[in-house]
Amino acid sequence: METMHYNEKKKNSKGIIIAVISFVLIGAGIIIFALTSESEPVVIGSQESDIQRLVELDKEDKEKTKSDNANINYEIKDENYSDKSNSYIKSNITLPKVFIEGDELKEFNDNLEVEYNQLFNKLKEQMSGSVESKYTYIVSYNFYENMIGTNKIISLALYQRVRDDSASKNTTEKVTTYNIDLSSKKEVELSEVAQVLLDKDYKTTIKSAIEDYVVENGMMKSSDFTYAVTGLEDYYIKEGVFHIILNEGTLVDSKYGVLDIEVTKK
Repeated sequence: METMHYNEKKKNSKGIIIAVISFVLIGAGIIIFALTSESEPVVIGSQESDIQRLVELDKEDKEKTKSDNANINYEIKDENYSDKSNSYIKSNITLPKVFIEGDELKEFNDNLEVEYNQLFNKLKEQMSGSVESKYTYIVSYNFYENMIGTNKIISLALYQRVRDDSASKNTTEKVTTYNIDLSSKKEVELSEVAQVLLDKDYKTTIKSAIEDYVVENGMMKSSDFTYAVTGLEDYYIKEGVFHIILNEGTLVDSKYGVLDIEVTKK
């Protein structure tokens, strides 16, 4: 019986060893490359953040807007009206006529002309032969220029007076104000200006200033003070200071006339 001989073929382990060595060498190379190419560690705050850059850009934009608005040109001319058609009362009216960058603020100017001449016409209607004296209806104005935040604002304060010509004294007085943003050519509400000058609690600040004024000047007791700021009051700004106007009889006895109260942030 023949004996069968065969040789078992062993698997070649050289390929596996080469693969393992290659893997180790490649891995080591990657680690070394990563370590040598790694940038220096960044300390927080050592480089300008995106937020910081945005803040700087915002500041630059604000400064440019402020500079542009500060350079807006305007002109205010006197517009005079006189009416002597009534035997008992005549008018002497001087109104502001506003121009911005050479263009007339026509709607605003026209409204002023209509408003104050109509007021005089109503006074004429009320005068009759029973009037013992003669009167003059007088309107004049002051204006003030201010930078409020980034905006250039002009405040116009118009003063109305009915003067008893015989007694040479005023019988009634009233102040009406208008505040115009030159960039938008629009009137600015009290709340917009007050929040910049007096902060978000402007109503409380204004109320406190009014109370202090009337109490310190003996016009009213603190216990009787109940005034609430509506935001519709007349106001103007002079040399950066906020002024609130309360016309005669609004809060205290009319004998005290018009109250012009400075309000500052506490």
